[in-house]
Amino acid sequence: MNNDSFGNLREWGSIPGQVTELIEAGNLDEHQEGLIRLLKYQQNWRLREIAINAIKELRSPTSRLISAALDIVMDDGLYYEVRILTARSLTALLSRNDVQCEGDTQKVACQVVEKISTLLESPQPPVMHNVIRECLTTIHACA
Repeated sequence: MNNDSFGNLREWGSIPGQVTELIEAGNLDEHQEGLIRLLKYQQNWRLREIAINAIKELRSPTSRLISAALDIVMDDGLYYEVRILTARSLTALLSRNDVQCEGDTQKVACQVVEKISTLLESPQPPVMHNVIRECLTTIHACA
């Protein structure tokens, strides 16, 4: 799973197509290290959002990938749209019945719930609180 075929992220024109091809071929799980790099790449919001949307399609997410996505949700320095998009993608991923997280899916879901619950206790815009509540309700329902 250490495969990162995305190459130089500054020359990113082919990456959206690559991600789409990986999803369609069912090979996205084998490229999680590359997705993590896209999630952490701060110089191009498009690449980050492509990776955020793609993680919903994973079947066996690693703890490193979930942690990278969770870092985005928790980062008060990022714009709310990307944090909300990431929270929704994590929720969609963790609520799918066919997902098998590295280790134990229920344990990973509980860790996500525990961490994002703290956002309800911090000053956030109402839209962020609403999305976090939706995430918590959905993840709890399937855990």
